[in-house]
Amino acid sequence: MPVLPRSREQWMSENTLRVLVADDIASNRTIVGAFLGHLNCTPLYAADGVDAVEIFRQESPDIVLMDLMMPRMDGFEAIKQIRALSEDRWVPIIILSALSGEGDIVHGLEIGADDYLAKPLSFPVFSARFKALRRLLDMQRRLSGSLEQVRAVANGVIDGIISADDQGMILSVNRAASHIFGYGAPEMIGRPFSMLLPPDASDTGNSYLQRHVMGGEKRVVGQIREMTGRRKDGSTFPMEIGVSDLQLPNRRMFIGIVRDVSEARRIQRQLAEDAARLQRYHDESEREQELAMKIMERQIRSDWLHDKAVQYAVMPARNFSGDVVAVARSNDGALYAMLADATGHGLAAAVSVLPALGAFYRGAARNLPLAGLVTELNDLLCGLLPPGHFVASALVRLEASRPAGEIWVGGVPDVLQITEDGQVRQRFPSRQLPLGILPSAEAAVVCEAFSWDGPGQIVLCSDGLTEAENQAGEAFGHEGLVRALAEGSRASRLGILRQALTRHLAGQPAGDDVSVLLLDCAAPAVAPG
Repeated sequence: MPVLPRSREQWMSENTLRVLVADDIASNRTIVGAFLGHLNCTPLYAADGVDAVEIFRQESPDIVLMDLMMPRMDGFEAIKQIRALSEDRWVPIIILSALSGEGDIVHGLEIGADDYLAKPLSFPVFSARFKALRRLLDMQRRLSGSLEQVRAVANGVIDGIISADDQGMILSVNRAASHIFGYGAPEMIGRPFSMLLPPDASDTGNSYLQRHVMGGEKRVVGQIREMTGRRKDGSTFPMEIGVSDLQLPNRRMFIGIVRDVSEARRIQRQLAEDAARLQRYHDESEREQELAMKIMERQIRSDWLHDKAVQYAVMPARNFSGDVVAVARSNDGALYAMLADATGHGLAAAVSVLPALGAFYRGAARNLPLAGLVTELNDLLCGLLPPGHFVASALVRLEASRPAGEIWVGGVPDVLQITEDGQVRQRFPSRQLPLGILPSAEAAVVCEAFSWDGPGQIVLCSDGLTEAENQAGEAFGHEGLVRALAEGSRASRLGILRQALTRHLAGQPAGDDVSVLLLDCAAPAVAPG
């Protein structure tokens, strides 16, 4: 079990959360329970989905940690039922899953889960996620409280009731009206309604009812309008007032319903300030993304990407792509290429790849054998990346003097060698772990040699392409890739592939970053410039 930091005072200063832990393996429950104990959380244990749903129904926990593969009822069905039970409040559901089960994780998120944690669990990551969840829950509860206040102001019992004659003289008030304005009832009865308004609004108040009595403005009665009220201490406040006309046998009386809307206006101002603050955060994030993109672009040698033997496309799932494509040539003209797909997507994924770029270009400049280059990249990332993060990659080296090359594939879809007309000549499946998982001393680097006897291309892509799903949940797949490659010439192949992906998605956004790299296998290449 990992060593946990000990700061009991800090834990006790935070609110205790009740966390439902659903896992059919007792040791997993024990580890998670220990983590939760050190975070001042109270665990509730369930050994399967049936128990999880029942405990949730009885105990109403704050957070749910859900394993997916369990007896009697799996995590998927349990997530659905728990979501149905918690429609009136937000309860975060976090999937506990091995990193290899990406499809299951995606399905779990689609049916109602909010996040996932990869097994084996890392306490620093676990702790950081829970602190973030604690902040989100606190914000959500504060927001719910604010919304409840707004509902109470808008739909609750009217604060004050004031009756007046047709001259605007106050006849009676209830206790709530006395509380609102700070006067005792005897101080208000027999005096004009205008006493409850600021001096600059008194004339308006005196004529408010007169306009109706004299047959003027008919919209006074039966309408709610907002005015400024004045308390006994001279302070002013916004109020809503609605007037009803009560016809008695020998006189006419008006009933004014007064509502103090100070709190509602304060909440509106707070919401407007929060919206402005969120907009500033968004704008700042956009600027950071733009800066990160510029830094990444400066790290990538774009001149090599314009090599006549290279075609590529990088399509981000959001604003920023975590996939990286890099190309370089050695002094003797050998072509090196790398397609890298780090854990996650966007800026966080791109940062994981950034350290490898410099090592890639330096290795190519030294004309390293591909195995040596992969070894350097892997050991570099093993030393830099935190646990649970890795870089799925494919690297290729094409000789300049003869039609031969070597290839290494670790964690990305099969790399293809195709003929001039787009038919698959050879397939290179992933046989190695992604970069950054195990040091090279523990996992031997093995590259595959290949050659060609006629024009063709090497095709590399990230799993964002093959796993891209349309609205029906159908993946583009390896078959879609092979079909698109066979539809065009070498010059038009990349464009046709992009069009095929666009048709497949039919407006549905891709769930992950998509990258494709095509390398010509033809006559020996010459370095640009």
